[in-house]
Amino acid sequence: MREILATWEKVHHRAIFTSSSISTAAGWAAVPLARFGFTLVCAFSATTSFVLAQFPDPSQVNSAYAVNAPSSSVLPVSKFLAPPSPGSTALVTNSGLIDPNLLPLVQNSMGQLDEGRIPKPDSARKGLENALNGLENFLATSPSQGPIWKSFLKLDSIRDELNKPSPNLDALTDLEKGFRQNYFGLEQSHFTSVRDALSKFVQVQRFGADPKKSVEILRNRLNRLNEQLQSPDVSSDRNLLHELAQTLSYLQHGNQAPEVISAFRNRFSSPNVRVLASSNFLHRQLARPVNEANPVNELILGTTIRGNSVLNGLITPQLIDNPNQATIRLNLNADFASNNRGYNRSVVINTQGAAQIAACESIALTESGLVALGDTGVDANLQTMINSIEHQLRIVRKIAAKQAAKQKSQANAIGEARLESRVRTQFHEQLSSQLSKANSQLGSAGEPVISRLGIPRPHRQSWSNPNHLAVQWNVRAGTQLAADGACPLPYDSNGITVQIHQSLVGNLLDPILAGRVLRSEEMDRYIAQFGDAAKGIQRKEEDGPWAITMNGFQPVEVQFDDSLVRIRVRTLKMEGPDQELDQPALVEASYRVNFVDNAIQLSREGDINVEFAGRAQRGSRAAALRSLLRKKFEQLFRPELLDQPLRWTDRLPEQLRDLRLASFAIDDGWLQFTLQ
Repeated sequence: MREILATWEKVHHRAIFTSSSISTAAGWAAVPLARFGFTLVCAFSATTSFVLAQFPDPSQVNSAYAVNAPSSSVLPVSKFLAPPSPGSTALVTNSGLIDPNLLPLVQNSMGQLDEGRIPKPDSARKGLENALNGLENFLATSPSQGPIWKSFLKLDSIRDELNKPSPNLDALTDLEKGFRQNYFGLEQSHFTSVRDALSKFVQVQRFGADPKKSVEILRNRLNRLNEQLQSPDVSSDRNLLHELAQTLSYLQHGNQAPEVISAFRNRFSSPNVRVLASSNFLHRQLARPVNEANPVNELILGTTIRGNSVLNGLITPQLIDNPNQATIRLNLNADFASNNRGYNRSVVINTQGAAQIAACESIALTESGLVALGDTGVDANLQTMINSIEHQLRIVRKIAAKQAAKQKSQANAIGEARLESRVRTQFHEQLSSQLSKANSQLGSAGEPVISRLGIPRPHRQSWSNPNHLAVQWNVRAGTQLAADGACPLPYDSNGITVQIHQSLVGNLLDPILAGRVLRSEEMDRYIAQFGDAAKGIQRKEEDGPWAITMNGFQPVEVQFDDSLVRIRVRTLKMEGPDQELDQPALVEASYRVNFVDNAIQLSREGDINVEFAGRAQRGSRAAALRSLLRKKFEQLFRPELLDQPLRWTDRLPEQLRDLRLASFAIDDGWLQFTLQ
């Protein structure tokens, strides 16, 4: 029977094939699904343009003896598949911002600000001191590496700042960024504890040093937000969500207006990455043939049966309707044939067997990875035929024939019952084993780098229906904003579609770049950690040394709209040998995505735009500084952004490199492409 019945209750476990056939079939079923899992991960990594490196399991490192401190002669253990791209906070889309309930919340919160709720610096200071003590004790276990780490992370400088009546918060922020580097070992809890405690201390000190002034700042920000939300130009104000996100961050650090934070977070809580795979695409990618020959060795009703069997068929995926987690049923439809000889005392029976076999088991994508659901079902319609009976006496052959005919149905029933348990157990076990191997690889991908850099951990969801499987990620932390709804762009119902919201990479880059001082003398170190992606603004010997201080909140934004990618960089100041820019600036460039010979290039449209705040926009000094910034950022925002066109197919798993780009769109805050 070829048809796999819809429910478990209708499935009869009556397949007769050997255990090795079952194992092979289960393995073939798992491997393509595991590969598809890798495909989704690759799609996610490629779209963020920030592929996370593979490192040894950090749990294997228990002592500073096992961790070598970075040095000028030792490059970090990293391997990036694709360079990172600039990121964004969510910008306003055509779907609008105003929710009728948001404005009253903002207005009410202005009268509820409370100085008494501002966090106390003493508690944060104590937490930082405890974390520093723990790290120093850990490093003391390695006389050779401990001092190098201590010097590299400038722990003495952190202590010096803590001992001051008024610590330099900008200096501490710069020191905190030293813990957010892609070096092996920085993912361990001793290092991340200091990093997190240092970050918390800076924020608490910033607000808690003068609670009255902090409350006044928060009230002014809420007043400004109240005005913006009532403005008729709210949907065209590209700075609004940047200010909104920063206000929410301030409120969180000041321990104020939790209902406002929660409401806006919920308003911008939709996943910012989604991968949709159609059922026909999955069928083409996951369907696998089965062709397996195995020996037969059974003992049934006193007769030893030996021979050979062949299983020929196809494993195909079937999407199951499940709104909570993506579920695929793997179906095996195969023809079974065997040639056997049965031995009972001196009688030999030559038989043939044939069956149409159907087997299935469901696999779900859960929070913990790919999981076999254990609903293994098998159905077979076995037909056997006695070809001949061998014995030197005719009378014995006659008796054996009658006895064989009499016991045939009983023998089949015994064989089917015996294999029923074996089929269910071995199919499930082999499938689970393959999935376990896939999960161990998928689960470790990028985990150390996420911990080292302190970037948001993606929250994954999935669903499936008979036509599509979707995996979506929400990448944000704290008060960061994600998408304000689902992608509005129409997509092709065939192939695999990737949708990326403009908030994605900004949320990833904010912990790394916010407040960081980029120094020309450190560019080689950045390149060693992150590859060509860090080459951006390089130091030219004739320019002399320079340093750029990034904005303390969301320094990099990207906007997807009108078929353009707009990249915005906010800086606080820039220092060079001849000139110094000591005021905030915004540098912006727009790029169009071009496709040539299956390769991608981003071509700049128009000049680089440089803006200063308020009156600083005007005057001869502003013109000179604008020229200086344009000159420096020309090295980053080049006419052709990439050194050479990126062949996107090279970023795909080998089995998917025959895919073609069927559609590409950038609009309303989303970038979307479909592969077929």
